[in-house]
Amino acid sequence: MGTVSLRQEIYRRQQQNDAAKKVNVNDAAEMDSLILQITQKVTSTYGDLVSEVSRGVKPVQVLENVVETVVINEGITLEEGCTTEDTVKQVMNSILGYGVLQPLINDPEVTDIFVNGPKKVYKRVNQEDIPVPEISWRDDDHLEQYIRSVMIKCGRKIHNGIPVADGRDLRRRLRINAGIYPVAKTPYLAIRKHAVQAFTLDQLLRSGTFTKEVLNFLQKAVEARLNILLAGPTGSGKTTLLNVLASNFIPKTQRIVVIEEEAELNIDSDNIVYLEAKKKSGEDDTTLEMDDLVKNALRMAMRRIILGELRGREAFTLLRAFGTGHDGGLTTIHSNDIWNTLEQLAVMMLYANQPLSYQHLKRIISQSIDLIVYIENYRVVEIASVDGFDEQAGEVILTPVFATERNEEGKLECRFQIVSEPLRKLFWQRGVRLNADGTFDN
Repeated sequence: MGTVSLRQEIYRRQQQNDAAKKVNVNDAAEMDSLILQITQKVTSTYGDLVSEVSRGVKPVQVLENVVETVVINEGITLEEGCTTEDTVKQVMNSILGYGVLQPLINDPEVTDIFVNGPKKVYKRVNQEDIPVPEISWRDDDHLEQYIRSVMIKCGRKIHNGIPVADGRDLRRRLRINAGIYPVAKTPYLAIRKHAVQAFTLDQLLRSGTFTKEVLNFLQKAVEARLNILLAGPTGSGKTTLLNVLASNFIPKTQRIVVIEEEAELNIDSDNIVYLEAKKKSGEDDTTLEMDDLVKNALRMAMRRIILGELRGREAFTLLRAFGTGHDGGLTTIHSNDIWNTLEQLAVMMLYANQPLSYQHLKRIISQSIDLIVYIENYRVVEIASVDGFDEQAGEVILTPVFATERNEEGKLECRFQIVSEPLRKLFWQRGVRLNADGTFDN
């Protein structure tokens, strides 16, 4: 007598016992609704398991066995000729994937997905929000069920008592925000992809992100261990530029510590440690904020600190480190222009609740940051050196090294302006001779 697998025997007996109640669904709308219904049943009953499998803590097979049991007990096949195993596969895709939104998530050109209601879906491509009318849900309740299943994947709950939630899909590098009634008039969902583009230096040169002169200057600045602040608006290419500069110009012999609130950077180096902020997830758990990670990095005997993005009180700790011998750092900040960058940085430092005046904080900035690079739409538009502090005016002294001008053809181009004495002296102290015309001696 041959060996019979337990799963096959369960299928056979269940199909015999439940043949009378088996549900066949052929209509596409009913099919989608039923998949969501089974998904909702599994996620609501086995939410912790779904979250653990989504995060890779437990194997997929464990959840698949649970789904099989639910499908068999319900006696459901999704269409004529569809086996129970096929049905389980579709339900698993719904639970671990994103169903109707999965094609948008897979599309590399889509950077954001917005669901403003059951019939209002948009995708962001090249900074433009484009409607996607072919994707919709039946009504608010239908969309809310979908949102609940999405947040469970991220290990988050959303219900009337917690009507707004943030989550992250680490595997797909997604940041997810959602809201339902009573905070939101209609359920909404916002999905942002966090994928730093893996551009090469040649690609950025050809696309006009910087000229050869600007690239040469930035290369020498990184090699000379200047503390560099990359500034610009959202989606301007700050993180991409940081990734390229660190990967290409930081010597492989130098130990790097990368600190991020959400992992994005992928720097080409083996001598590197990545740290990521962590929220509290239980009574015996603890929160590790960016400020904590910066303090921890100072104990790691690193040669370079790279902080993905300044957002709060970690700015004070980081700049204090930059100003006390931990040079060669790189970080980014959101701002509207190069002068607004200084204001934004000082405001963030106020979050540290130190007994220092606003003017004193600006003085710390002048002693800690060496170079500010401002970038818009993946184009470096200005580079300025930080040359000290004007005590009488109470302002940081900035000197433009490169600024955007129109060339002979009428095109915008970032051109060399001047080298200040403090900047030339700083390069000289780091073993690099910077000439008055912005060139370097080999």
